[in-house]
Amino acid sequence: MLVEIYIEALLVDEELADQVWELWDAGVIDDELAVVAWLQVSYNFDNG
Repeated sequence: MLVEIYIEALLVDEELADQVWELWDAGVIDDELAVVAWLQVSYNFDNG
């Protein structure tokens, strides 16, 4: 599920989605915060 949400965000804004991925992968943020960030990226695009 985490990867699916990441992919959705990636399709909207590759740079932001990758920044969140890097923070998550480094352990700076946890799964929950990464999901919130990726959903926010997707939501902002949809409501532009």
